[in-house]
Amino acid sequence: MPGSTEPFTSMPGASVPSQLHRELVHIALLGTGLLLAGALVLWIIEGPVTGVRWLAGGLAGWAFVLWQCHTRLHLNVSTIDNRLFTRLGMANRITLLRGLLFGATAGFLAMLPLQAHAGWLYVPAVLYTVAAALDGLDGYVARRQQQTTRLGTELDTALDAFGLLIAPLFAVFTGKLPVIYLLVSAAYYLFQWGIRWRRQRGQPVYALPPSQVRRYLAGAQMVLVALALWPPLPGAGTQWFGIALMIPLLIGFCRDWLHVSGRLGARREPAA
Repeated sequence: MPGSTEPFTSMPGASVPSQLHRELVHIALLGTGLLLAGALVLWIIEGPVTGVRWLAGGLAGWAFVLWQCHTRLHLNVSTIDNRLFTRLGMANRITLLRGLLFGATAGFLAMLPLQAHAGWLYVPAVLYTVAAALDGLDGYVARRQQQTTRLGTELDTALDAFGLLIAPLFAVFTGKLPVIYLLVSAAYYLFQWGIRWRRQRGQPVYALPPSQVRRYLAGAQMVLVALALWPPLPGAGTQWFGIALMIPLLIGFCRDWLHVSGRLGARREPAA
């Protein structure tokens, strides 16, 4: 995060190889099947209402993940030689797996409150922790297989932001993070909206200077949220840590906005 400042543009579906569409459909069906299996387990244990509520939330989250990927399929080109890949590749599949875990976590938002069986609180903690632990693996695999793409970069960023929306919402509802921490969840979407707003009005948008700090700050938020979801950790401690870690991230977003709007840093050519 905050993500690319390059304009997001869609291309006609005909420009995307049919193999990519078919592969994404297969992944969508597989993910939906896994969610249905999870809902059946909840149906048996907790009853039909709980199972259906979890499934509705999970499918909504999974649909959002698939939409994020589908609208970017035309970006499945090499960052080295602009060669079009006709398969998503293992790295993007790992990214979509993370998205499925975020979607499953979203299902537990639809189940709140979980007072009757507090043991279920461990499940979203496991789901998000695994998804956070897999962050970075997709990029490593892409580099090892020499299939680094703009699709992978943008999808990874978009799903990181989605995870940092769903999991903190759950943590806020369960008293593990303060409501103000949701500013972290909103920051990415406000940043992207601001870029589109400038472009729609013909105002220049400048590229962000490279920085490892952004990645470290985003990673720190994922670690914090993952820890906060675990029931044994007291909410009083995770709430204070949440406030302490959100401040440098929000400052970073404000600084990056000054860069993309041309108010900070050397004057550069606007992002293409």
